[in-house]
Amino acid sequence: MKIFCLLAGLGLFIGEAWAQTDLSSLIAGARNEKEVVWYTTTSAGDNQAIVAGFNKKYPFLKVQVLRSTGEKLRQRVLAETQGGQYFSDVMSVSSMEMGLLKSRNLLQAYDAPEAEHYPANARDKEKAFTAIYARNFVIGYNTAMLSDKERPRDWPELLAPFWKGKFAMDEEEFEWFGTLVDYWGREKAGKFIRALVAQQPQLRRGHSLLAQLLAAGEFHAAIVFPFEIEQLKQKGARVDWAATSDPIVTSINVMALSAKAPHSNAGKLLINYVLSEEGQTIIRNLSRVPIRPGVKPSIAKLDQSALKIHYVPADMFRKVADYEKEFRELFWKK
Repeated sequence: MKIFCLLAGLGLFIGEAWAQTDLSSLIAGARNEKEVVWYTTTSAGDNQAIVAGFNKKYPFLKVQVLRSTGEKLRQRVLAETQGGQYFSDVMSVSSMEMGLLKSRNLLQAYDAPEAEHYPANARDKEKAFTAIYARNFVIGYNTAMLSDKERPRDWPELLAPFWKGKFAMDEEEFEWFGTLVDYWGREKAGKFIRALVAQQPQLRRGHSLLAQLLAAGEFHAAIVFPFEIEQLKQKGARVDWAATSDPIVTSINVMALSAKAPHSNAGKLLINYVLSEEGQTIIRNLSRVPIRPGVKPSIAKLDQSALKIHYVPADMFRKVADYEKEFRELFWKK
């Protein structure tokens, strides 16, 4: 046992020394690059907080952020690369979207020193990407518009006559839809979705917008991300979310280095920073769910172990085109 502990300690020491040497080399290269371009789905306010922390540590780097939805970022990257253009250094999107980009050889392997602190299931086997936070798809509701008895606790409740026209969702909720099929099976999920379509849900673009409109009283409930609801609650908004849904579809947002990153050293520094304890603490303080072990969610209700989590399947990117087509045909029909 003593020998094992000694070897483990020696390995840790060597690993830490290597990480410091590696970052020193990256810093030298990044000084010449002067900037880093980050394509992300992270909300504007949140990525600004991350960039502020990064710039405090590396003030010589300018961070160019392009923020959009996962589908739009994917389409943009595919269009750029097909035209022989490579603008992004770093990308952070859902594991589903990143899986598709990896399958097109649009990522390069990078064994980030900070990634060593993460569990194996939070890291791509080929070192193409690492998880940075979890996104839960939940039912959010306006507490000023609903009595306690009216507040929905689970998905089937949205099929009651009361909810017709009073519920909203993202017009591109393909990931959630496909994962329900994976969890419930085709028959049960199909029956639920068809019944939900009959409820005439309002469709909007983007979960941040949905959360804001929910707080403004545009509708009674919506599929939202709980961290955005918690952020609004801290500002005094009368909103909350159901922690009792079965399942709570959960997507992992991951970060990767682009295959032909123009500023690869700066890109690696950004990845390491977001994966670091400091970066993950910023993510936690934004009411998001960090992935790094030891950095717990700031809000007890976001404790993933207490929720009925079902993760988006790892191979979802292979099926998403079919789910997208089916979703559009169901919800977008005139």
